Order: sequence, then structure tokens, then C-alpha cells
Amino acid sequence: MKKQISILALIPFAVPVMAHADDIEEIVVTASRYEQPISNVGSSITAISSDDLIKSQNNFVQDILQSVSGVSFNQNGSFGGVSSIRIRGASSSQTTILIDGIKINDVSSVGGGFDFANLDAGGIERIEILRGPQSILYGTSAMGGVINIITKSASSDLSGTAHTEGGSFGTIRGGGSLRGGSDLINFNLSLNAISVDGISKADENDGNIEVDGYKNFTAQGKVKIKLSDIISMAILSRFSDSKNDFDGFGPKDADKSGTIKEFMIAGRLHADLFDGRLQNTLSLEHSSTKRRNETKNIQTYKTKGSRLNIDYFGHFKLEGDFGLSFGVQHERTKVESLSKESFNINSIFSEASYQGIEALTLTAGVRYDHHNEYGSTVTPRLTASYMLANTGTRLFANWGEGFKAPSIFQLTYICGFCGLTKPNPDLKAEESNGWEFGIEQSLFEQSVKVTATYFQQNFKNLIGFSFTAGYDNIDKVQTKGIELIVEADISDSIVLNANYTYTNAKDLIADERLDQVPANAAFAQISWAASDLLFIAASLTYNGKEEPKGYSLGVDGWVRADMRISYEVRDNITIFARIDNVFNKEYQQIKGYGTPDRSYFAGVRANF
Repeated sequence: MKKQISILALIPFAVPVMAHADDIEEIVVTASRYEQPISNVGSSITAISSDDLIKSQNNFVQDILQSVSGVSFNQNGSFGGVSSIRIRGASSSQTTILIDGIKINDVSSVGGGFDFANLDAGGIERIEILRGPQSILYGTSAMGGVINIITKSASSDLSGTAHTEGGSFGTIRGGGSLRGGSDLINFNLSLNAISVDGISKADENDGNIEVDGYKNFTAQGKVKIKLSDIISMAILSRFSDSKNDFDGFGPKDADKSGTIKEFMIAGRLHADLFDGRLQNTLSLEHSSTKRRNETKNIQTYKTKGSRLNIDYFGHFKLEGDFGLSFGVQHERTKVESLSKESFNINSIFSEASYQGIEALTLTAGVRYDHHNEYGSTVTPRLTASYMLANTGTRLFANWGEGFKAPSIFQLTYICGFCGLTKPNPDLKAEESNGWEFGIEQSLFEQSVKVTATYFQQNFKNLIGFSFTAGYDNIDKVQTKGIELIVEADISDSIVLNANYTYTNAKDLIADERLDQVPANAAFAQISWAASDLLFIAASLTYNGKEEPKGYSLGVDGWVRADMRISYEVRDNITIFARIDNVFNKEYQQIKGYGTPDRSYFAGVRANF
């Protein structure tokens, strides 16, 4: 079984361990914010490697994440349409999205969720997805889980990449990266751009013929500086500028367009004390999102949201079998178009780990948050992982609580047509209580790994809209289900990856299933390394039928097939091609919005 090493950028100067043999175990950091073998992690976590990203040939992160168990997307029109994620039925606003550990959820949106439509896959080294409530370490919005996108690392050796491709719908894409420096200071810079003529956002099968285009430019970089043998620092930044044509209510053709500019920058100071037993990271982070919409070149909407985060995290390896993590955090958010006031959350958290029994890892922790508007929240978590080395069996389980602070829009909205003169002063944080139990089994001399997980989570005080209070805590939801994952080395050159998720997500107040959460979803890919130079892969993505209910019209179930091929024509130069929607399936993710027909793309990639 192929192994990977996954080191999270939250600890920016951890020394990576390279995987050169099957007996080297995968290392992750997302679940605890410090390095530990995956066999010690008591939560469901998936890591997507740099090799996986390259071979997928996907232009956007959302397309890569659709292959992950428990993760689903809905987009109101391809190429720039608003794209929202759900993890195990939890909404986009209940999921924390990070780039290099910097939170990028859009504070100016109604619920504070993140729009994946403009997240280009270029310049990314790794993605880690942590499912289930994670508020103890990541605070508000982490009830459903955490997705951390780690960009390419800086390096002292001068090297780089370049790529270009073109294809259906007038797609032109290109970019590259450059890194280098010395042992004391080094850098990485990545640039990517895409232009697409597009298709109609409103489904062409409903008589919509206007083509809606899309453009995006993304630049991101890292600079690392070694100040001494134990102290180092980093500066990280990212900028994205996109323009998206979209359609009107119906949906139907309309002359509308929008621009989104996203920016983030962070400075980090890292110190290893007491012979590396005490790791310390101090971060100062800023992110912002600017949105502007037009109809026939007349501005119809404009907003800007920003977040400032000051974060200290420490991990102390105590004598014996104990470890202690601890941290404090200050987050300030503001939306200029909604309020002159800033909204603040101050937090303190700690988590202890114990490994005094062979192959068993236990953690327990608690977090306290105080919001200047709605008050305080306490969040606990327990995890356990037990590895039976002789049988290749790992058992893991966890229980935890999560919370989601009301968004600025929800805290400031005044429902004038309801007869109100002020926002709801009694609005509380959304809360969740969830647990999971899983078993991971290696078979046939570790050539096959099967993972089965049962999860259940209850959400209360969910914020909805009422005509008596405006935004109010009126909803309750329960999600539960099963995830099955198979990874198999069928031969030395053929690999199968497959997963299936059953999700029963129910609105307990309305006594009906949640919108846009398929009960059944699956993904399977078989890949063949035909030689050291030639790679071929074919995949199937299945999304089950979503029944109509209330205001939702539902969508039919669908299966989409895709193919990829790449060939290294000479050292460090690879040509690649793909066919999306091989069988030209007509399907929709959201009722009334179209998706691309069969499409073809080809390009070249070079390393130097």
C-alpha cells in the first residue's frame, strides 16, 4: 500500500519525514495541530497528496474534494457559479476552510460560509479534510469539519514548474511556480490564471442560450526565514481576482456579472524550546473578501468583509506518556456595508493526550469562547485510537461538541417588513453534539485497506428566518450515516480507490430530509501506471436523487464518468489530456442550473 507523509502548515517549520518505504507511517497534524502518526488519530481524516492533485488534472479544488467520502457540493451554474460544500450534511457555513492554516470563510456572506467557485487548484501541495465537530481547536464554523489547503512549500534549492492547457468551452489555463533561496531565507511563488467562455448558468435545455464566461487570476507565496537554530518565521500571502457572468431568477438568461477579490496575509513566528519538547507558534493573520455585482453595467451590490486573527498555539511533550496542547485566540470580523462595529471572539483552549498503554492514544480537551454580542460557549472533545499491529486493525472513536457563531449579517439584519426596528437581541450560537466510531482493516499483506465509519451529529439552535424576530434560533437537525472506503493495490501498477456514503440528514422541526444532501453518494477510480512514463485513470462519480420538498425542487440522481491520461515525453516534461463527462450525461446539481456536456482538455507540464 502506497504511503504518504502529510505535514500541516499550521506548524510551518516542522521537519518533513519523507516516505521511501511501506513501513513508514503517514503523519498528519490537522486533527491535533501537531505532528502525530495517523494511527494515533481518533477522528476521520483524509489527505490528498501533491501526486494525487497532479494526476487528477482538476482546475478547481471543489472538483478534487468531490472524490472524498462524506463530502458533497452544490453549484448554481458551472464556471464561477456559487459553490457550497456539505460535510456529512453540515452546511457550508458550518465548515471551516483554511489556506495554510489561515481561515478564509467569507464573513460578508449571509451565513459566513466559503464559496469554492474561485479556489484554483494550482500551487497546492496537499489538502487535508477532517470530518465531524472540530470546534475545540478551530473555533466557530467547525461543527461539520475542517478543510485545510496547504500551498507549495518554500525551498533553498532553485526549482519551478510551468503548465498550460486548453479545451472545450474556450478554456485557456496556464501558470507556474518558482522557489529557491538559501538555508537562512527561501521562498515559493505561484501564479495561475484561467479564462473560460463557459456555458449558460441557467440550463440550456430549458431554452437558455446566453453563454456565461468566467476569468480568474491567483497569486500566492511563502517566505521562510531562519532566525536561529530554534526560532524561525514565515510570511504567507494569497490574492485571487475573478469575474463571473451569471443568470437571473428562474433561473433564466440575464445580463449579470460579478467580481470577487480575495486577499489574505499572515506572519508566523515559531520557536522550539527545551530541546524541541515545547513547540510554540504565534500567528497574525488577515483575510478579506470584496464582492461587486452588476446588471447591464449598473452596480447592484457591493460589500467587503474582513477578518483579523491573532493566534498562539503550543504543544508540550511532558515526561512519560503525556502531552499537553494549549492556545489562545482573538478574532475580529467586520463587514463595512452592514455595520461600523467590529465583532470579536476571544478564546482559550487546551487538550491533553495520553499514550501510556501500548498502541492506545487518548485525548481530552475543552475550549472557551466569548463573543461580544451573543455571550459565551464551552466546547469539549474526547478521542481514542487503538492499533492492533498483529492483525492490521485500527479502531478509532470520538465525541465532541461544536458551535457556529451568528454571522454579521444575522446579527445586524433588521426585518422592516416584519415590523421590527432592531436586530434580534437574543440570537444565540448554533451548537452541535456528535460522535463517530470507525474500524480500519488492512488485508492481503497491506495491499488492501478497508475503513468503515458510523457517525451521528445533533444540531440545535440552528439559525433560520421568522416573521416575528427576523433571524432566530428555530431549527434542529440530526445527521447520521455510514462511510465505507476501500484502497487496493490490485497489482504493482493498478490501484483502486472507492468510497460510499449514506447520509440521513433530517430537519427535526419539519420532520423531513435536508435539502441538497443526497442520501447516497459514491466515487470510484481505477488507475493504471502502464509504465514509468504512462499513467491512465478512469473514475465514476455518483450523486443520489434529492427529493423535492418545500421550496426545493430536488434533482434526479446522476452518474458521471471521467478519464485522464498523462505521458512523460522526456525528463521533466509531461503531456496530459482528459475527458470529462465521457458519456455526455445530462444532470443538474441544483434544479434549473446546467452542467457541462462531454468536454475535452489537453496540456503540457514542465518541471525544472
